[in-house]
Amino acid sequence: MARNGSVLFAALVAFFGIAAALFLSVVPVAFLGPFRLQRLRSLRIATAAAPSGVLTELLVLADVEDAGLVQAVDDKFGQLTPQDLSSLDARLKNADEAERQRLQKLQASIQASMETRMESAKKDIDELLTSSGSIDDNIRETLEKQESPLPIMALLQMNMARAQQNGQERQLQALAYVFNGMNVELEKQVPLANRVLMRLLGMEDKGARRELLAKHVGEGGHPKELAEAIVKLVADAEEQFATVGSGPEGQSRSGTLELIKKVAIDAALVIGEELGDSEQDEFTEQLQPLFDAMERD
Repeated sequence: MARNGSVLFAALVAFFGIAAALFLSVVPVAFLGPFRLQRLRSLRIATAAAPSGVLTELLVLADVEDAGLVQAVDDKFGQLTPQDLSSLDARLKNADEAERQRLQKLQASIQASMETRMESAKKDIDELLTSSGSIDDNIRETLEKQESPLPIMALLQMNMARAQQNGQERQLQALAYVFNGMNVELEKQVPLANRVLMRLLGMEDKGARRELLAKHVGEGGHPKELAEAIVKLVADAEEQFATVGSGPEGQSRSGTLELIKKVAIDAALVIGEELGDSEQDEFTEQLQPLFDAMERD
């Protein structure tokens, strides 16, 4: 089970791939031993790119011998996010030898906690695939009872890859339906403005971005909430780059801020067209932290 668990976890954080709108496509995490994390590019969760407080707490414990790190990681596993794993991976890539030992100790503890949850995730998937009644309701209920979505999504991703490799088309379709259903449920937990921002950041065509923005505003989307999502993203980006120097895929700070600025400009123009100059001015004023960030070296 240890080896399978490693592969599963590998499948995992890649799946959560851009768990933050900041980095747009993947959040790779490379764990130790056979647990070399692959990249999953499916779910887009526009949440904070910065690591959570629990990761900082665990890193402090990793500095101290016999500080109960393994137990602490296991107790707080449900609080760890894909962003935490991404941050840990990025720090490892930029760490010196002394720092690397501490980070690897924490990474190994997270791997161990992941592996202990694999059997339960496997059972839940098996029961879900043979369940009766509404499959969508069953997917929702199965996801709700998870301490963390990470293990079950990792296992689904790995099983899908195996089914595809073995030519098991029906099995692949069933697993993909569950996987996508859980994606939908997880995305519902993200505020609407963040979801819209995530989609905008993934669009290269200016016309498509403005069309989506017009639809969002026309359906009652609040400019204030979109501005808050942009400002939060900028703050998270600044913290991420200050901590590790680059994004998980080597994104530059200037390139990331420029991309956010393009979306912000499109949003301001559409808000002006749809809601008038007053709303546009208010929206633009809220974006001052973005402009301040771009003026800094």
